[in-house]
Amino acid sequence: MPKLIPPTECDSARANVSCRLDGELSELEARRLDDHLRDCAGCSAYARELQVLACRLRTAPLEQPTIMVFAPARHRPLIRLQTAMAAAVVVALAAGSSFAVGGMIGIHGGSTATTLSSTVAADFLGVQADSNQQHTLAMVPDLQPSFSLRVGRVIAV
Repeated sequence: MPKLIPPTECDSARANVSCRLDGELSELEARRLDDHLRDCAGCSAYARELQVLACRLRTAPLEQPTIMVFAPARHRPLIRLQTAMAAAVVVALAAGSSFAVGGMIGIHGGSTATTLSSTVAADFLGVQADSNQQHTLAMVPDLQPSFSLRVGRVIAV
């Protein structure tokens, strides 16, 4: 297992010089740094060079970019919302028209033959409405149905 080498006093002092320039040094750490810089010529020279460099960088004028940069506009959420709304309108129209046609055909009693043919017609329209809804949902894969589909319906003929 590799043995960790503790940082030397000079390494810690040089890190603290950078922290002092950023205003992130506590009073105790600043006092220790001052004591070290007074005794170590190498770290003292490093601190002076870093101070000059930081001063130059902070007083330098801001550079303007020479090329134009454009970020592409994001239109995807709006398109998804419009698609979902269109699908909801189609489903609502299909359901409304099936209820309207079913109401016009409606079963009001009468002979058995009339009742049977009305039941077959109503079942056919119900299956057709379910088929239309399934086709609409297949065209919009992200749309989740909020109603139950009748699958595998048996029609008596």
